[in-house]
Amino acid sequence: MIALTSEQIKEIAETIDCGFVCHWNIKSNRLIFIPSNDEFEYDDSGAWDEDIKELELNSNEYREIEQPDSRESFRFMEDFTNELPDNTRIKVTLIEALNKRKPFREFKYAIDNSGEYRQLWFDFKNQKMIEYVKDNVDYIVNYKSD
Repeated sequence: MIALTSEQIKEIAETIDCGFVCHWNIKSNRLIFIPSNDEFEYDDSGAWDEDIKELELNSNEYREIEQPDSRESFRFMEDFTNELPDNTRIKVTLIEALNKRKPFREFKYAIDNSGEYRQLWFDFKNQKMIEYVKDNVDYIVNYKSD
């Protein structure tokens, strides 16, 4: 098994955050990204046909790295909120958003209208996604490899 480079880990993190599933060839380190069925409508253009065929022919060599589930994604938002200085308006706003009926939508609205904190959130989330991918790769290497 070949180790992934930091550039590949970053690419995986960014791409799965956009709604794709990463298929990692543990022998060659090839990465194939296929849209998640949950994120995209069916595409009959054939854009991913070659990659899908490759995955079918060599399925034993590929391991999937998917987006974090909703619990993990919620934890990212909580962690970001908890790191903000106490008694700040944005922290109170984000805590309220996370406690509403649709916390993902409410958090997104609050962060999109938060000025400087918006970029801080994107940087924080990007780092969390990189850590998430590294943890998944470590798990695959240590527990799921053939």
